[in-house]
Amino acid sequence: MLRETGEILQIHLDGDWSMSAVAEKLPLLTEGFARIVGSDAAAGQQQCPTDTVPEIDMAGVTEFDACGCQLLALFVCNLKQKGFSSQVVNIPDRLRSRIHFLGFDKELNLLLDV
Repeated sequence: MLRETGEILQIHLDGDWSMSAVAEKLPLLTEGFARIVGSDAAAGQQQCPTDTVPEIDMAGVTEFDACGCQLLALFVCNLKQKGFSSQVVNIPDRLRSRIHFLGFDKELNLLLDV
């Protein structure tokens, strides 16, 4: 799910992000969040510097509804509270339309022309 390449930390989402499967995604996001903002006990610092940009790649998402949108929005908002400015990328058009329809443009840091 997480892959770091220089100053970009890629978070790859895949599969079903609808009500029927979103509960399975929470542990993955929790683990990813901990790896990004968790503290290094020895050094007392965050694992990733705040200039690291978490890039959330949605190319592999097959289903996405309001529940998945809310979970992803909470993840992005929590990253923002910790000083990280994330980017959601590779959003299939049908999912981009759904995000816009559900009103999560701002929460997911999207500028949509839908």
